Amino acid sequence: MKKRVAKYLLTAAAIIVTAGLQAQSLESSFEFLKLPVSAHNSSLGGKTVSVADPDPTLFIANPALLSAVDSRLLGLNAMTWFSGTTIAGAQFCNSFDGRSNYAFNARYVNYGRMDETTADGTVIGTFNAKDMALGVSFSYLFTDCLSGGVSGNFIYSRYSTLTSAAIGVDLGLLYSNPDEGLDIGLAATNLGGQIKAFENTFQKLPFDLCAGITWKLAHAPLRLTLSMDNLTRWKSDDFHFTDEDSTGFGEILKRHVSLGADLLLTERFHISAGCNLRTRAELAGQGSKGLTGFSLGTGLRLGRIMFELSYGKYQVSESSLICNFAFSI
Repeated sequence: MKKRVAKYLLTAAAIIVTAGLQAQSLESSFEFLKLPVSAHNSSLGGKTVSVADPDPTLFIANPALLSAVDSRLLGLNAMTWFSGTTIAGAQFCNSFDGRSNYAFNARYVNYGRMDETTADGTVIGTFNAKDMALGVSFSYLFTDCLSGGVSGNFIYSRYSTLTSAAIGVDLGLLYSNPDEGLDIGLAATNLGGQIKAFENTFQKLPFDLCAGITWKLAHAPLRLTLSMDNLTRWKSDDFHFTDEDSTGFGEILKRHVSLGADLLLTERFHISAGCNLRTRAELAGQGSKGLTGFSLGTGLRLGRIMFELSYGKYQVSESSLICNFAFSI
């Protein structure tokens, strides 16, 4: 038993130490990896790593969540974004046995055709820009309450005639105790680096260290989630502040936090709501925050079919819909 506990602690320590090394530089490439894939995740604030539901998209934020996904599950996702942009993906999840699961996933972003210009602004044609990522994931249930996961991703971008490629790794842990209604997650995403860069200018991947806790109330159909991201970044220079904003510790702490809640109307139907405090603080219009940073979603499961939909207000002038569809095969 002591050996097992030591192994789990060493795994968690490895994640945190590697995170510290990765976070030395703020310059990063492949920013599309920050875009949400899961509608449920997005509806809870967008940084959730602790919701152990049988959803085939949640494990992209924390590969340990793959341990909660059903076998032989195929998922599809799409997201509306700025005009002319296409965002879509797919996942396939299965199980080796009762303790180990594996999955494949693909993400694709096409920004459409754009004008190609010279340095003085003369249009000389058009070009296409796109990003994509292909990944394989594995999770293992160490005990009835503790699971771990790892994902490996091949990441590729092509903008006109320029190309870039990278190898990324995601690591995750999940403590889940259904008797107490408690889930705790820790994930380090986008470790790794470029193997080919635009014009040989190499940058780091957009690394993120996230932690979260999800608690199901014992006598109410309500589940609460608190998530924190960017846990290796605590300087004011790491975030956006206007000249009028305070840069004290409280404002920096707020930029790490997402809050979410699930109203579990039945075992197969839920309504979710959340708020990303950083999005609300940094992307709201001056003096007119409105619903910036807030998100709302719903999920339905009917037999072998699962459906998730979320709406997010990411800034005053732009919102987005994310749709996930999955079915057992």
